[in-house]
Amino acid sequence: MIDEEDDDEEILKKGITLKSALKNLVVIFFILLGAMFIYFGYGPDQWSNLFIGFFLICIGTTIMQVQKHTPDPIRQTLTILVCGLCGLTKVRNYEQGDFVFQMIDTCNKCNKPMEIKQIYSVKLKKPTESKKKENLKLKQNSKT
Repeated sequence: MIDEEDDDEEILKKGITLKSALKNLVVIFFILLGAMFIYFGYGPDQWSNLFIGFFLICIGTTIMQVQKHTPDPIRQTLTILVCGLCGLTKVRNYEQGDFVFQMIDTCNKCNKPMEIKQIYSVKLKKPTESKKKENLKLKQNSKT
């Protein structure tokens, strides 16, 4: 399946998850605890309070910056061939050495050479978990 480049809608649809809410609460806790150490001083002296408070604030902001690494999308490069005589269009996988306006392959209808009109790359869409489960159920039902 082919998916378009617009990933912004997927990010907006995700919303707030339990994991992100818990992460935000931990960040707020560390920052507030650090500020309390700096202002109210729970340690033995002023310098240790400052050091501990600064350290806790640094931990909180570091946790805030941690992001999940998203894998690079799987891409497929395609070549579109068009016959100049009959107009037949053929799509195939890109091969090393293909370039636009190159005369290559023969037309199935008129046996004339076909010309490469376009070469482009598309992002392949991964099937969702529910579709995988549906496919498994269909396979199991067809076996019985």
